[in-house]
Amino acid sequence: MTDPLITDLGPKPGDSEWRAAQAALAASDTVIGHIDTGLHPHPALGYAEETPPANILFAEGANFHDPEATGGLPAADPLNANHGRGEYPDHGVKTLSVILGNEPDKLVGAAPGAKVLPYRVANGPVFIGEADTAAIGAAIDHALARPAPPKVFSISMGNPGFLGIAALLQYGLKAEPGLATSTTDAIDRAYEAGIPLVAAGGQIINVVSYPAGCARAISVGGISSREVHYPVGGYNQPDRIDIWAYATPVNRAAFAIVDGKAKPTHWSDPEDNDGEPSGTSYATPQVAAAAAMWLTRYAEELSRLPEPWMIVESFRKALRLSARKESIPLQVAGRKMQAIRRLDTEALLKTPPAQPAEKEKVGAARAFW
Repeated sequence: MTDPLITDLGPKPGDSEWRAAQAALAASDTVIGHIDTGLHPHPALGYAEETPPANILFAEGANFHDPEATGGLPAADPLNANHGRGEYPDHGVKTLSVILGNEPDKLVGAAPGAKVLPYRVANGPVFIGEADTAAIGAAIDHALARPAPPKVFSISMGNPGFLGIAALLQYGLKAEPGLATSTTDAIDRAYEAGIPLVAAGGQIINVVSYPAGCARAISVGGISSREVHYPVGGYNQPDRIDIWAYATPVNRAAFAIVDGKAKPTHWSDPEDNDGEPSGTSYATPQVAAAAAMWLTRYAEELSRLPEPWMIVESFRKALRLSARKESIPLQVAGRKMQAIRRLDTEALLKTPPAQPAEKEKVGAARAFW
């Protein structure tokens, strides 16, 4: 059976709360911190030339991967098929298009017009070693130092690299692919500041990738678009996933290499022949967009919580309470059926904040390298 391609990630007919929240978010000062591979002009992001639209705070972002190549700006330069680890660094364009896309019949995102602060921390979602994973923390800290930090982070990162290396860590060394200490410290600072960090659970191995594996993060799993959903990947740790969202097959912005140059296209376009599968990278920004709308919708109520970290736990609670309860066959343990929580943005926006108890505060993040 072929899954139907998802081209509209926005509200369905009757989702009045969602439509109102999209407009309120676009008009607000709420910013989504987008920590990924940087940006490149693409119509799905609202610009085809070099100047991004006003809602993308491009000049205020930063490049922590190869700043000398872009003057410190969060751009991917050059954008080509042989850059870095065998893929051209368009991952950030693809994931951000899931939020900002506004192209009917091609791609409509979850929150077009939202304000986004972009960062470049890699060429792709692969992270192996201290230097790579430290770039995430550098971006978080840069954003936290702003006079008005983002209200939520979207991080579709954490792929542990070649399956053999991941298997060695998991089974041979009894360890998990982890993070630099500087990054876990930054995650703790974001949590204490009341900023949800929405992160992709990953799909190439059975354990949840980091930073989603940190308990203080909002971890996102992926499901298919079939009427009977199935998981993207083979988690044996579903209890470490807070929420699941559509991950495949999600249309998104892409680039085809034509005559040696990057041409904007879409994943469904025949000219985009990179064959890249979709995964939790595209489930995550849907949840981050929902978070941004919820945080804007309930800003006044959230401001009355006694401690900032309670904002994160209040969102986590609302996210779980509002989710659609489903069962899917996990790709482990003989495809055992597993209960999951699927993102329901309309229901989330109708779920007001609760005041978490002190015991609900999650312990500090751990580094595993």
